[in-house]
Amino acid sequence: MPATTDPGSASSSSPLVAGESAYHESSQFRHWRFSSTGLHHLRQDLNRRSIEVAKKNNELEQQAQEELKCDWAQTSTPAAYLTVADELCLVRFYCQQVSQICRRGFALPEQVEATAISYLKRFYLKNSVMEWHPKAIMPTALFLAAKTTNYPVAIEDFLPKMPGRTQDSILGKEFLVAQSLGFEFWDQPRPPIDDIQKAVTKALLKLTESYSTDAEFIYTPSQIGLACLRMADRNLVDAFLELRYSTAAAATLQTGSDEEQPAPLYGIEKTRLIEILEQIAKMIESDGRELGKDDVKPVDKRLKGYTNPEKVPGTALYEKRKREKEQSEAAAKAAKNLKSKASDADSDMFFGGALPLSVTNENKSRIPLSPKLDINGNQQPRETNAE
Repeated sequence: MPATTDPGSASSSSPLVAGESAYHESSQFRHWRFSSTGLHHLRQDLNRRSIEVAKKNNELEQQAQEELKCDWAQTSTPAAYLTVADELCLVRFYCQQVSQICRRGFALPEQVEATAISYLKRFYLKNSVMEWHPKAIMPTALFLAAKTTNYPVAIEDFLPKMPGRTQDSILGKEFLVAQSLGFEFWDQPRPPIDDIQKAVTKALLKLTESYSTDAEFIYTPSQIGLACLRMADRNLVDAFLELRYSTAAAATLQTGSDEEQPAPLYGIEKTRLIEILEQIAKMIESDGRELGKDDVKPVDKRLKGYTNPEKVPGTALYEKRKREKEQSEAAAKAAKNLKSKASDADSDMFFGGALPLSVTNENKSRIPLSPKLDINGNQQPRETNAE
């Protein structure tokens, strides 16, 4: 697959123009590809909105505690709110946990691993870590990815590999994850490596490291694959590109036509392609490194000090919302029953009610109006019911 791209899209906020490849027809390209700037702004806005919601809910929690005359939990302090960098740190840590679980726990293929990580990263473009901890979402993302890639794992076999998780905690979040994905269960394509066995092992390791980065949101699969191969063997890829571009340039000169300037090879100039490959390599080296527990402990510790009382059982605001929901459901049920009774009443008024039992029983003693005839056509005597 050629390294198709939209010139300049990787480093600017210019609109993306679809090409002829299958990738450009995919939901990944249409809904999950951004410029670096756009991706940063998206996460900033999500982080800001989450903090605003948390502050508002903490105020409501205090009001609910006063209304219910209780004091169950303290509200979050501003110091507990995470930054965009904090959120990314946690998400990337749990992306790497997916890799370990797939390889050591289930021996699932790379296709499942890559898809689960993609699901997890997409989820946190729609939701904040401060609302849903990655530790709770990661198992569901992996379980869902196994199903959507046709490598399903029975929940009974899945749970033993997830200590502390219950069936409800995993299956109960499936709809939430699917909804955040826009119900687009994209199957992670494996960027082509051109079957070059000499560098394939190292290239695949770099490809695995790329899963926990933002590469898939900014670059095409073919660009990522070529960048990984170039990281494994720079001279090989540079020589290949030089050959391809010089051959294309020579073919253009032989045509001798100056009327139309042909499109560059792969739809992009060589210098720009090299620049993109360098950007991807830099991203993998920077964000693809394995994070240890020491890297995320400070962030996780701060997150534990953060509380959204609306989602924590036992808080006043949680109990208040629960009661409001129960009252709303009861009111909806009562309205439905009332509507059903009104519909039955309208039906009776139009068609008449059901016949009483006494009326239907009268048919048992009714004498037939037509006489009975025997086989010769003679009339038989009428039968009467003994009262």
